[in-house]
Amino acid sequence: MTPSRNITRVDHEVSRTHAWRVTVQRHNDIAAKTFSDAIYGGKRKALKAAEAYRDELLRRYSPYAHAIWVRTRLRRNNTSGIPGVGRYEQLDNPKTGSVRVFWLASWVNEQGDSRKRKFAVSHYGERQAKRLAVAERERQLTLVCATKNTNL
Repeated sequence: MTPSRNITRVDHEVSRTHAWRVTVQRHNDIAAKTFSDAIYGGKRKALKAAEAYRDELLRRYSPYAHAIWVRTRLRRNNTSGIPGVGRYEQLDNPKTGSVRVFWLASWVNEQGDSRKRKFAVSHYGERQAKRLAVAERERQLTLVCATKNTNL
């Protein structure tokens, strides 16, 4: 018997707790419920109840809407004000102390792989490099959304 996604096993001898725990997070909400072996008549029956509860939660919440929310949420450490876009300074040559400055567009593609594209300030200038990074991020997010919509 292997646990399924969003379901974990709790076996704590000291408190005599033996149960399955379902945890599903969507946006800023967390739904959690414990299915005790004693209440549900055994380990297998408790697991079946936990799976049914988990499946109902996942049906209620759109995985597509959650995936888009994760991709477009502004993180606390973001300095550009635009999700997935940031300005970076990277030491290019430690001996000379030269620094490479660039704007970076980041996104997660349709397969869930992280992708990035750099726009050098030395090549495009500060404003244009940022504009290009923002445009690339938007273009890639649009492609992901279009692909997700066709798969629904």
